[in-house]
Amino acid sequence: MCENKEIPTFASATFTPNITMKEPKLWPMLILCFLMCWGCNRREGSMSHRDFARWCMEQGRATNYTHADTLSVEQWKRAKAWIDRHGSPEDRAQVALFLGRAYAADEAYDQAMDTYVKALDFAKGHEAYNIAGYICTYMADLYNFKGLLKELRAKYAEAADWFAQADNRLSQAYALKNLAMEYAYVDSFALAKHLMQQVDSLAQQLNVQRLNYNIANAYANIYYKKQSYDSAIYYFHQAISLDIRHGRKDSVGLANSYWKSGQPELTKKLVDQMYPNEPGDFTLNELYVVIYKAKKDFEKALHHKEISFDIYDSITTAQLQAQVLREEKKYNHLKLQEENQRLENANLRYLIYTLSSISIAVIGGIIFFFYRKSTQQKLRWQTEKLDNLDKERNETAFQLKEAQQALKTVQVDKQEESLRLQGKIELLTERYKQLQKQRLETSSVYKKLTTLCSKKRPDNNKPLLTAPLWRTLTTEIHSIYPDFHTRLLDSCPGLTEEEWRYCNLHLLGFDSNDEALLLGILPGSVLMKRSRIKQKIALNKPKEATLHDILSEYYLS
Repeated sequence: MCENKEIPTFASATFTPNITMKEPKLWPMLILCFLMCWGCNRREGSMSHRDFARWCMEQGRATNYTHADTLSVEQWKRAKAWIDRHGSPEDRAQVALFLGRAYAADEAYDQAMDTYVKALDFAKGHEAYNIAGYICTYMADLYNFKGLLKELRAKYAEAADWFAQADNRLSQAYALKNLAMEYAYVDSFALAKHLMQQVDSLAQQLNVQRLNYNIANAYANIYYKKQSYDSAIYYFHQAISLDIRHGRKDSVGLANSYWKSGQPELTKKLVDQMYPNEPGDFTLNELYVVIYKAKKDFEKALHHKEISFDIYDSITTAQLQAQVLREEKKYNHLKLQEENQRLENANLRYLIYTLSSISIAVIGGIIFFFYRKSTQQKLRWQTEKLDNLDKERNETAFQLKEAQQALKTVQVDKQEESLRLQGKIELLTERYKQLQKQRLETSSVYKKLTTLCSKKRPDNNKPLLTAPLWRTLTTEIHSIYPDFHTRLLDSCPGLTEEEWRYCNLHLLGFDSNDEALLLGILPGSVLMKRSRIKQKIALNKPKEATLHDILSEYYLS
């Protein structure tokens, strides 16, 4: 409930569907939905109001220890309606607390605060002091979310008073510890130290290892905030020795304290110990960035900074996906609640199951029909677009060839005609190159590789460009630029097969990070590969030109 808060050391760190679309398997989905509805109805719909209320209360108490998702608002409303009529005052206060938590989980913060206020008044009026302490703690969480720090501190202090009256010394100690941390955040270190002395006194009476750990963690963070890094180091060591959950936050805090106290070698040693177990950790990579920048090893600093950016992107994507899943869960649960209301009449239960299954099957069939029709339409449009591009490209090539032939046969004294033909050739050449580039960017292999680049996974070190993709890519390049292979190899016979394939990839215009992801190598290796190939093919070419410019200017037809 009253979890410890730690001073953050660093800031924390899109999935594009595959081009190949698969038809959904409809009947397994229908069967699964049917079984889920039936199971939920068996669990909730067939319960009496009394049993359902008791089940909800057990679920609510269990979430205090498991940190599982709370039940829905509708479920808690149903349970509260029965408990308000038949439950004890403590149960009535507690079910109101659980309802407020459900509102908060749904981000309905105003309803949550209103529910907490009413529950707190009821708990105080009926001397349910322990529940009143927990309600104050959850109200403090809402104040923290809204940035009302003064009200937040007042609620932690009130929670500690209620826990003291209920003789719940463990929760009282946690509330005082959280209050001390809040004072430390606003640089009131004298008040924080005074409160921590009270927490120490309670801890000596209780002798609970988890509480002792939280005290050590709080002292460490307070001293870190106070910039007393030697004391912070001492308490971080103590917290690590007491941490039964073997968390990494204290080790990260210790590393930061080492760094702030001017002990970079100890910082690097500690980070080196943690990094092999968590190479995808954002904070550890950021620590390496700071360490290597101080050592002026900018290549390694850049390497870890790139890893940090990738981790941040992955975390952002995961958060968005989690938010979508939460919304889907709420939507699905509301649907199940509606089904349960309709299925309370036991005589109509199986009839409604049958009608629901038929309805879902019909809707699913309609959705599948339109989905398939839409997919086929998109494929037709794509095919027509590619055909039109190829047709226009062929026509442009034919016109260009005619203009070149006409220029060869024009008489020397017809300078005006010669200039006209040269201008036409330049325009047709430019248009032909534009069509080639457009045809390349419209190809399926280009879209496939673009999709692969968007799926960045920090822990992936395998090349995403498989052998079939390489074959498709080289075939597509040969189709669009038929003379590219011959021109390049005739001019540079020393190119290896691997270098020739890379030139095909480089024509797509990806940056070094995307090419590194596709090839399963580091971006630095990509830059070295470009430099090596450029040295082979850039004889008598401008030094300032990039590899892409040289390939486009001198080797594409």
